[in-house]
Amino acid sequence: MKILGPIITSRTIGKSYLQLKDAISYAKKNNFQKIILNEPHPKSWIRFILLCKINDIEPIILLNSGKTSYLITDNVSMMKAIKAYNKNEILDLKKIRMNTGNIIYPHRILKELIKKEGYVLADSKELTKKMKYFENIISNIDLNKFKISFPNLGGDEELENEIKKNKISLDEKRRLDHELKVIKQMQVPNYILNVKKIVDIAKENQIIIGPGRGSSVGSLVVFKLGINKINPLDFNLYFERFLNINRKQLPDIDLDIESERRNELIEKLQGFYGRYNVAFIRTLSTMKYKSSIKKAQELLGYKPNIKISMPIRNQENFKKIKNASKEDNVFFRVAYFFEGMEQAESTHAAGVIISKNSLIDYIPLEIKEIPIIEWTMEDLKEIGVEKFDILSLDTLTFLKKLDYKENYEKHIEPKLLKKFSYGLTKGIFQLDSYSGKNIVKKIKPKNFDEISISIALNRPGPLESGMVEDYVTSHSEDFLKKILPETKGVIVYQEQIMFLAKKLGNLNFEESDILRRALSKKKTEEISKLKEKFIFNASKQIGKKSALDLFEKIENFSQYSFNKSHSVAYSYILKWLLEEKFNNPSKFFFNYILHKGIDIDVINECNYLGITILNPDIQKPKGDFQEKYIIIPMTFINGVSQKQISIFDKESFHSIDDFFHFVYGNNFSRTLIENIIKSGALDKLNNNRRNLLRKMTAYKKGQLPEIEDLKNSVFGERSQEHKEVNTNEYLIIEYEFESIKYPLSIINNEKLSKSIIKKYFNRYENIYFNGYAYNNYLFDNSGIIKNNFYYKKPKKIIKEI
Repeated sequence: MKILGPIITSRTIGKSYLQLKDAISYAKKNNFQKIILNEPHPKSWIRFILLCKINDIEPIILLNSGKTSYLITDNVSMMKAIKAYNKNEILDLKKIRMNTGNIIYPHRILKELIKKEGYVLADSKELTKKMKYFENIISNIDLNKFKISFPNLGGDEELENEIKKNKISLDEKRRLDHELKVIKQMQVPNYILNVKKIVDIAKENQIIIGPGRGSSVGSLVVFKLGINKINPLDFNLYFERFLNINRKQLPDIDLDIESERRNELIEKLQGFYGRYNVAFIRTLSTMKYKSSIKKAQELLGYKPNIKISMPIRNQENFKKIKNASKEDNVFFRVAYFFEGMEQAESTHAAGVIISKNSLIDYIPLEIKEIPIIEWTMEDLKEIGVEKFDILSLDTLTFLKKLDYKENYEKHIEPKLLKKFSYGLTKGIFQLDSYSGKNIVKKIKPKNFDEISISIALNRPGPLESGMVEDYVTSHSEDFLKKILPETKGVIVYQEQIMFLAKKLGNLNFEESDILRRALSKKKTEEISKLKEKFIFNASKQIGKKSALDLFEKIENFSQYSFNKSHSVAYSYILKWLLEEKFNNPSKFFFNYILHKGIDIDVINECNYLGITILNPDIQKPKGDFQEKYIIIPMTFINGVSQKQISIFDKESFHSIDDFFHFVYGNNFSRTLIENIIKSGALDKLNNNRRNLLRKMTAYKKGQLPEIEDLKNSVFGERSQEHKEVNTNEYLIIEYEFESIKYPLSIINNEKLSKSIIKKYFNRYENIYFNGYAYNNYLFDNSGIIKNNFYYKKPKKIIKEI
């Protein structure tokens, strides 16, 4: 019998260069009947067992502990091993002393380059002779025993009871009856009830949850339970996009949570379900194409002569290597084995597992305040485990700081939309980007629906395919304009594909969702089955040519269409931001600056809205805002920390002497004091920054005014007076670029000379020249000031913003 092993995989990060898939591939190719895994953790077990079974290889698992390993052959021993691993206990299982090393290299080339102790896969024939003991070992592990089940919160009956607490119209009752029937049939009531419990716990603790996210916004049941806050009937959203009997997986109900309190919410869930019933999920960062090439170059000391395409593991590269030089062949092999190798562990950004049983007894965990399951989500899915997605949304935290009003009216004031349509998108969720700015300027949203459309179109596919221009110019067939008036006949939303499939193709909603998914994933067999039915029925209404053309258009647009449910939900977040931004812009931008920082777009939009961004002020170290101005906090000065801000905030500075006494008395560094002076934070005490910098040394040496007066009266000495030197505009620009990155006091100076612009601003074109108007100056994309530095007021050049 041929036995491969013992192997350590690259999931034992930093200890092995052997990826599990390469070990399995080698075993399959060379007719090994068994593989022995010998690692000090259970992180690889699920993937190892599954890949072995797929390839008809018997998996033998050892849990390594120094020179001793413990044999795991069935569910009982596997559970014992996991429990001992979690609790750091001594394991009571059969011990095996390994008298051989482990395989950690996929190829001899890597061993020669890395030179660490360990065997290569090719050495396995030698090792097989030493593995005779394992010939008679039989492994019998049933992974279904490790499935994590949701807590039972009452099932069908409880779900119906919760729904009955609402007022329900006749139309809603019809929809709810249909949805509940499917939900029960799909056996997902407990999943939905657990999501409701998460939301309820958040509400009890005043933790902000978003209006909804993804396809679940199309469910009236989810809305009536208070999970989402948008009635799908108000927007003609489809339940079948969320759940239908043809789906084989659980539905997704994703939740957006204010970012600063996400962990607090997870801890509250632990309080309800149990500490070890709630856990995060492990993720693994792997070596990608660029990193693999770079690593190969570092080890080999040269670059390949052939161009290796991305990804490295593709057929095109194999063809190139056949006729390549020996050096290129070696380079390719090294890069090949690095690509996909695990490099580091982290935590899944959104996924949370909630179990009815304590996970510590049968699932491997990294024990922390909030435990982390050591199996990845891909592994967990293989054993039928589903996660709850609880996502941090920074924008909700930002809105909270603005004291926003959460309302679900569709109406948006025209004056707000008019300002927005100029392209003033800074700080506006989903459209705060160059492409978002351009879309808004083209579409000029006139209502809530066009906000939703703008969000849906702000993606690479629609931008590259010309969908934006089609929408703006109403470029579509007349019959489509009548059927899809909301988007001027352009297929923007996935739900519109489903609607066309139903209305013209006579497909039911379940079939229409199958068609949508098949088109997006290019599943030709599923497409062809439904295409024939669509063309046959559509031809009766619009003619065969139009039916064929329409299906082709649907095929093309399916790659770019967006989930309307998601777009509508996020439009409400955008609406709230619009209301806060244009009704109280100084408060909005002050909080934006605190939250995200300052950049030239912020300065530019503030200028247009009549708000001046002022330099830091020692008398207002935390910053401030009024209707017409914003004082930026001193934390924007290079080297100034939040802790130092708190110290400054407790002091009163009435003179420069007060300041110098304080900073030297508290051992502030010379560089920090220089930056504070250069930033203009002391201008209200003394605006001659150049002179203050010259006097710094004298203050440091103890030449303080009262000491100089004492010298004069007692010893009759006269100190040498320094001539006052004014700070000119050139130095102010230099000082402020050094200390706060942007020369705010110069930008705010409408009498700035053309010579200063020419001499200094051209030096910083990467910061300033982005095709925008800054204060009174208009620049083009190349960094050349148009028309020989002529002046224009921002309101007249709004198209450039």
